[in-house]
Amino acid sequence: MMNKFKLPFGFLRAKEMPGPGKFNIWIAMLGFSLGCIAIIVSISILNGFEDKVKKKIISFEGDLRISGFSNFEKELEIIKYMNGISFAVPFKKRKGLLIAENELTEMLIFKSVDFKYLKNFYNIDHDDNVKNDNIPKIIIGQITAQKLNVKKGDLVKIISPLDQNLSFGIPRMKQCRISQVFQTKVLDFDNQIVFVPEEVGNSLFVRKKIPDGIDLRLDGLTSLDVKDKILDKFPYLNVTSWKDTHHQLFEAMKLEKIGTFITLLLIILVACFNLISCLLLIIVQKTKQFAILKVLGASVITLENLILKQSLLIGGLSSLLGLSVGLLIVFVQTRFGIIKLPSDIYFVDVLPMEINFNDIFLINLVVFFMIMISAKISSNKIRKTDFLEVI
Repeated sequence: MMNKFKLPFGFLRAKEMPGPGKFNIWIAMLGFSLGCIAIIVSISILNGFEDKVKKKIISFEGDLRISGFSNFEKELEIIKYMNGISFAVPFKKRKGLLIAENELTEMLIFKSVDFKYLKNFYNIDHDDNVKNDNIPKIIIGQITAQKLNVKKGDLVKIISPLDQNLSFGIPRMKQCRISQVFQTKVLDFDNQIVFVPEEVGNSLFVRKKIPDGIDLRLDGLTSLDVKDKILDKFPYLNVTSWKDTHHQLFEAMKLEKIGTFITLLLIILVACFNLISCLLLIIVQKTKQFAILKVLGASVITLENLILKQSLLIGGLSSLLGLSVGLLIVFVQTRFGIIKLPSDIYFVDVLPMEINFNDIFLINLVVFFMIMISAKISSNKIRKTDFLEVI
């Protein structure tokens, strides 16, 4: 294999090659390397943020959500013992008002759940020791707390206008104490959701006879597998995943990744132009050598293969170097977290990076294709040159 590249490599390192030719080669190699590094690092950052957002959403909403029950108690008993389901948490949702002691109000979504699942399912710590009294405890988001100027331990009132007293027309009201303020910094969770205990939800949302749905946390099996199992048993249920609920967000992130990839490919494209100029310059400078090979019996295809191997040496090796450096940067950042992020702005403290095999394969495929196109354009010069006239 090395013997096949011995002659092309000799053409590139020949001492008689003038300075501008070698300079162009180095510029082309630098372009390929920097382009590959930029693509690997950028795509890995976008993958990292996408994965963090996905985990945040799943930790807050679960892997799957079920609604549309006909016999809730029976269906819950069967579903929660299905293979692949680790937690099944019923919930009720209702829009209502949160009123602080300073009379500030906010329209929010109250989510009534069993608080024993808060830590393991919703990844929220619940402090039972906040002024241990008989007043029910609720959990609000950081942005909501800032808007209402309240903090952990303060008293608030929650009102459900849709569950008003039929006799007097007065909305139901409940005084509660804030036991925790959560912070996700993802979507509008911190400004929209309020967790209330299951018993408060049952007493406040009197028009809701059964829960609105069940949040599922999976263990081992994929969302699609569990969804199919549930629908096989209960085809009338509505089963949605986090991806279904937030498909617009992840489609936007996917388009952002595609746009970034295409934009950074312009670096590789500029390197390809430099590669073409290098190869054309080599053909012009080595006209006599090509003529000698032609006299010795080399065919046009043989000479074109020579140009192809030179392009692979210049573009292929520099791209491989760039990919290696890019992957090394991703590995070091993932392992040691050198690049920090301000926690008051982002929902992570360290710049997330993640790369997968499909991304690496696609980058290699596109770069290789661009190198081959450059070699093909340059090799046309071989067909148009009559090397026998040179001798």
